[in-house]
Amino acid sequence: MMRNTLYVGILFAVALFIVPAEAAYQEYKCHVSSTKKGEQIVFYRWKEKDVQLKVAGLPGKQLTDHQGKKYFIRNVFECVSLGEDFSSEKAKRLDERTLR
Repeated sequence: MMRNTLYVGILFAVALFIVPAEAAYQEYKCHVSSTKKGEQIVFYRWKEKDVQLKVAGLPGKQLTDHQGKKYFIRNVFECVSLGEDFSSEKAKRLDERTLR
């Protein structure tokens, strides 16, 4: 009886530490225009429930190039999950040429 109680207690403790599926992160790619590089594809990792808020917050967001120079996102055309295709042909072509 004592052993069964111990097993139930351990299972309950483990269940408390399991992260709910809704808190899982997902990778996204966004077709944006920026002050320095023009149109480009940028990558993010967000909680699925926060995607709309995060996309809305991208215009004006500061980025840094490989030389450490800062520039800003002007417009966001489209954001999709990493495995999905963009709807515009221009974004699809940019995506094909963008390194991951």
